[in-house]
Amino acid sequence: MAKKSSVYGNLKKLKEKNLVECSQIGLTKFYYLTKEGHNYIGGYYTLPKVPEYNLQHHLQINDYLIKMLELCNNHPHLKAVVSERRKVYEVKDEKKNQKGVKYFVPDFIFMFLDSIGREVEWQFEIELTLKTKRRYSQGVFPKYIKHLKNYEDARLIYVTPSSIIKEELDMFKEYFIDKEGDEYKEVFDRLHVFSAEEFESELKRLLEKDKFINWE
Repeated sequence: MAKKSSVYGNLKKLKEKNLVECSQIGLTKFYYLTKEGHNYIGGYYTLPKVPEYNLQHHLQINDYLIKMLELCNNHPHLKAVVSERRKVYEVKDEKKNQKGVKYFVPDFIFMFLDSIGREVEWQFEIELTLKTKRRYSQGVFPKYIKHLKNYEDARLIYVTPSSIIKEELDMFKEYFIDKEGDEYKEVFDRLHVFSAEEFESELKRLLEKDKFINWE
């Protein structure tokens, strides 16, 4: 109880100094950095604007990112965790002279090193709402499948709390499996669609079995 009081006491002090602000949805309160707080900690990127309708998605991203860090448990070959914002900045920098570019980037990436020092990317998408069929079939899935074809050690991991969304994602995965044929079966073995309930056990399995990130 004392620890809880201490946390709220510190949050109160930060709020009084205008370093954090607070919003409430139902009985749940959310604390977040103000512009002053962002500048105080030396924020490298511009302060993000998170609209309330998208707040739950950002909170879920944080929850799964933290859970993944716990599951990695000081994995000897984990190199870095890359946020969506950083990846967007990198892609924009690469394509700064191109107009009308659409940026499809994952919610976060865990980067490991293989036995010869190459980066191994596990990309994560936290799917709380359905995108349009056109966006899945012409944009998102083709882009990720191309990445998995180009990098034999990469993984794409979708996770969703919704059985309806999971069914839709599985349907698109099956569609592209049929379209690409048996030649690319191994590619789709690295495109995962997990329910929220499956996430922890399946990630434990992948972390233990993946040959590219487990080496002496």
